[in-house]
Amino acid sequence: MGRAIAKHLAKNGVGILCIIFLEQEDSVRSLAEEVSGYGTTVIPLRYNLGSVDDILAMSNEIHKITPHIDYLVHCVALTTFKPLMQVKPNQWDLTMSISVRSFLQSVQQFSDLMNAESSIVAVSSTGSQRYNANYGALGTSKSALESTVRYLAVELAAKGVRVNGVISGLLGGDSLPLFPEIDEVVHETLKRTPMGRLGTPDDIAEAVYFLLGGAAWMTGQHIILDGGFCLT
Repeated sequence: MGRAIAKHLAKNGVGILCIIFLEQEDSVRSLAEEVSGYGTTVIPLRYNLGSVDDILAMSNEIHKITPHIDYLVHCVALTTFKPLMQVKPNQWDLTMSISVRSFLQSVQQFSDLMNAESSIVAVSSTGSQRYNANYGALGTSKSALESTVRYLAVELAAKGVRVNGVISGLLGGDSLPLFPEIDEVVHETLKRTPMGRLGTPDDIAEAVYFLLGGAAWMTGQHIILDGGFCLT
């Protein structure tokens, strides 16, 4: 999903993309090569978003790279797929740190580089709003992420910075989560999806760009992309 968002931003004229990663360095390098044809410069930055100190170091480096941030996209999650009653304290804390605290801390660190031309989008999932088996830790953290979006939208409105979110349904292909009984989950999801297909990373990327570059009077809101699943 992050790769699709980066490509969509490059195609629409973003000049510099700072990509934060911890693993998959080869994938980041190939992305940089791919979007170079659009005239976009990719700056890969290896940091652990689960670490408070790493985010501070990341902020210091980006402050040296640019005096202004147009767009900030938070598209990251890490969890354990198991019933909520089996989630251990360290697994809970890590899920919350990656999914929620890293978003808040990043916005806090970069807000001084933002003005009325800036926009923030956080990516959530439909598991924040309804029960999904083995999804309790991540679903709860995404609920907290959505609430954080609303609070930040009010607090940053005076600067003209908009904060919105995208709530993604189940995506197919390589984006399928590796949790137990995924084949059954896909089957049941498709049966209840009026549009008859799973989503793609490009579906999410288009919505993210709409919120970043358009929707000038929208803030504190979430767009749901699930092919109509939530309607059935």
